[in-house]
Amino acid sequence: IGQGTYSNVFRARDLETGKIVALKKVRFINQDPESVRFMAREIHILRRLDHPNVVKLEGIVTSRMSCSLYLVFEYMEHDLAGLAGMPGVKFSEPQ
Repeated sequence: IGQGTYSNVFRARDLETGKIVALKKVRFINQDPESVRFMAREIHILRRLDHPNVVKLEGIVTSRMSCSLYLVFEYMEHDLAGLAGMPGVKFSEPQ
């Protein structure tokens, strides 16, 4: 459903609950200390965030075979840019 410099995001199904989730596969192609620190800081912040306007990090999975880290997020049907571009969609000031 999306990709960035260090990751791809997939729509997936949690095999235990059947729930649809967003699975962010983080690639560690460049394992320089600064990149690792950045990712650790991002995960630390995401684990602590609990706000209705922020997508929730539900879990973390690692794969030694693919040298990947998977972040499991609640699934949202649209991203902010997609919603902002929809006619008739209005946001409140707190949003």
